[in-house]
Amino acid sequence: MKFLDFQAEVEEVLADACRALGYKDAAVDVALPPNDGYGDLASAVPIRLAKESGKEPGALALEIAAEAMELAKKSKYIGLVSPHRGGFINFGINVPRFVLDAIEEISAGDLGASKEKGEPVAIEHTNVNPNKALHIGHARNLVLGDSLVRVMRYLGERVQALNYVDDSGAQVADIIVGFKFLGLPDEAPPGAKYDVYCGDSVYTRVTKEYETNPPLKEKRSLVLREIEKGSGDLAEYTRGIVRKILAAQLVTCWRLGARYDLLNWESQLVHSGMWEKIFESLKKLGYVRFQPEGENKGCWVIPDPDTGEEKVVVRSDGTAVYVAKDIPYAAWKIGLIGDPFGYEVYPEVQPDGPVYSTTLSGGKARVHFGGAELAVSVIDTRQSYLQKIVAKVLDRLREGASRRYLHRSYEVVALSKKTASQLGFGIDGEFVHMSGRKGLYVNVDTVLERLKEKAKAETRKRNLSESEAWVDGVAEGVAVAALRYDLLKQDPDKMIVFDMDDALQFQGDTGPYLLYTYARARRILGKTEGKPRVSLESASKLTRPQEAKLAKKMSMLDLAAETAGEFLSPREIAKFSHDLAKAFNDFYESVPVNQEPDPDTRDARLALVDASSRVLAEAMSLMGIPVRDRI
Repeated sequence: MKFLDFQAEVEEVLADACRALGYKDAAVDVALPPNDGYGDLASAVPIRLAKESGKEPGALALEIAAEAMELAKKSKYIGLVSPHRGGFINFGINVPRFVLDAIEEISAGDLGASKEKGEPVAIEHTNVNPNKALHIGHARNLVLGDSLVRVMRYLGERVQALNYVDDSGAQVADIIVGFKFLGLPDEAPPGAKYDVYCGDSVYTRVTKEYETNPPLKEKRSLVLREIEKGSGDLAEYTRGIVRKILAAQLVTCWRLGARYDLLNWESQLVHSGMWEKIFESLKKLGYVRFQPEGENKGCWVIPDPDTGEEKVVVRSDGTAVYVAKDIPYAAWKIGLIGDPFGYEVYPEVQPDGPVYSTTLSGGKARVHFGGAELAVSVIDTRQSYLQKIVAKVLDRLREGASRRYLHRSYEVVALSKKTASQLGFGIDGEFVHMSGRKGLYVNVDTVLERLKEKAKAETRKRNLSESEAWVDGVAEGVAVAALRYDLLKQDPDKMIVFDMDDALQFQGDTGPYLLYTYARARRILGKTEGKPRVSLESASKLTRPQEAKLAKKMSMLDLAAETAGEFLSPREIAKFSHDLAKAFNDFYESVPVNQEPDPDTRDARLALVDASSRVLAEAMSLMGIPVRDRI
């Protein structure tokens, strides 16, 4: 977008000015100034060159700026070059030309369509054990991962969105223990969602039984062995239960706006032979060793070269631990091992296109997965140590491979005291951490329904004559926007304390504020016939500071997306969206649009409204927030 074009011009002019003055190798990086009073971009190159030249930074800034001013006369978007006595050079935008070109570019169509397709990138996220419904912590993983998929696709990458289904782990075994050895019904009660029933009733009952009935844990070991064996009545029964739970989980995922390309089944990975091949390679390399005695007697372990700690990869009973399954999966993602899978369309119908599933029995779909140039695993920070082990193993398999395998960690989600109370939990502190084993958690479905109830009441107040279906649709969109935005706006490395009332506010740093702003813009345009027109002459009439600020901000989406992609943090998109919405509302409340008497100025302002609303819609789409013209 045009702000990056402006930035490129500034960098070129600065570099040419420095070369003309004899500074041939000067690094001419630029940055956004601390406030708009300093211009639109600033560079500290005079400060860095001061030592080399022996001159004062302020004097050097004057010298370079004078040269840059002459060069800038031939540029398209640089309207001002201003030195600062502190050693900075500030640059301002040529507003009329910039606004005209920005509006025309944005109005031309798909904002991400012109980007070239890059290397394949695999992004794994969600990954909820198929024994329970998604809770609010899982939602942070899903929203972070799904938004990363959207951002990377916007940037032109060929993304594979992966959802790893741990259908052979201990938590799945716990559900089967409940059904087979505690006699709990394997059908949910009428009206109950199947994943909710399995997590809230079966799993919590089984974990409590373990505390008073230790021999029951031996049944879990039996189930795990049968699942890993992959054949027999118990394994087949488990597959049926898992698929029912996953189908219920996907309903929630799709409701939140997530879309996947592939479901990877852990049981198939176990039976694919990939681990055995990698295991033998690691034995030959001496990176795994058998422990004949001590605490890990009978186990195969990986010693940590930094700490000396031993990580078990194969238990004494021959079953592989989680990290031993994650190693071949990681190797498959980046093409360090051949692809053993076939692919088929998964029977559950995903909105907006099919989702594929791995299979070891052929597979007729002509698609290919794995072998990505870069793999990103969205996994919470508590798994950071295990992810480091995976990365170290990849480096043993191929030098430098860990640079292509990135762990996007994130912190946990807690509930505010007020929200915990609304959901039926009494707590002493200001917030509460969730624990599945203690039964202290809140399912995403529950949160969405509570958010929807509140949004529905507010929507009905504002739209007394609308149908129930319309109000319901708006309330659903507001609920999803509130939750997704609240889980994105915080830095992934910081804990979130989620509060339902705060997330639903239509003013402030919230998803509903973005929905409200977009609808406000479209309402202005709804009073206009045809597409708003703008020319260089009419753009030159946009002299209000609010107009220039809005035009600049709407042209910075690509900059925000590039930053989000570089740091794997869609928070940058959330911040950009809020800043754009605020700039639009400041413009709307300060500048007349449809009431403007001069037709050229009015059309130019309408074109600015149209373009900024298109960019806001695109930014909301990158966060998975549904867009509605009216709310």
